[in-house]
Amino acid sequence: MKNKKGFIATSLIYSFFLVFLMLMVTILANSVNNRILVGRIKEDIRADIDSEVSFVVDELESRTYTAGEVIRFAGEDWNVVSDKGSTVVLVLNRSLTKQEIVTSIGQEGNTRIYGTCNTDDACQVRACYNATTTSTGGEQYCWYYSSSSFRIPAWNPTASEISSNYGQTIVSAVTRAWFETHQSLQRVLNKGKLVLMNINDGTLNTTGYVRLPSTADVSSASSWASVKQPFHVLQKVSNTQTRIYGTSLQTVNSNTAAYIRPVIEVHEG
Repeated sequence: MKNKKGFIATSLIYSFFLVFLMLMVTILANSVNNRILVGRIKEDIRADIDSEVSFVVDELESRTYTAGEVIRFAGEDWNVVSDKGSTVVLVLNRSLTKQEIVTSIGQEGNTRIYGTCNTDDACQVRACYNATTTSTGGEQYCWYYSSSSFRIPAWNPTASEISSNYGQTIVSAVTRAWFETHQSLQRVLNKGKLVLMNINDGTLNTTGYVRLPSTADVSSASSWASVKQPFHVLQKVSNTQTRIYGTSLQTVNSNTAAYIRPVIEVHEG
């Protein structure tokens, strides 16, 4: 009788052990299967991000482009400024919005910076602070702290150039920050699709992957009259004057507000 009870006890122990093993095998199998499924989802997401099966166009077809035509690239609509053969110069087919501007420079509702903001959320921005005294000015955006004179507006001056009477404009800070935080443009930049441009703003020479329309751009293209105006033009005139395009090229005070339309240059193919 004792042997029979011992056999039953041993059988129960082995039965529980087998059930435990089966549960462990089931849990591990489910875990492995879940990891495989998650891995496949991650690969699909990565493929989308890398544009392997993405709707974001990150390559320009090798063909002849006409000035003024609208093309889709890096998640945005662009107007063709000029076809240079192996590269194409493009200008954003809209103006930067207030949210993009606020995100870029971290200020909102400051009339020293903003001009008119329209119902479509496009905002005009000044190149330099709209200020008449040093107490409301700022050293970075064209005003001295130490006197009532303007710094010379410049696209992207170095620290030594700033100490020599140059100041980065608000427009430059907004445009460059917008480009640096634009995920699709950063992806095509990393893929080597963008051209490093020589940027001459009329006072300083520099390089970069984004700029404003130049005076040559607006003088040669025939499609500017149909876009939102006025918008900032790259070249500055003096320490108190800059240029905008509003039906024609105009010289205005540096604190005049206008829209921002970034320009890039893209390799074909």
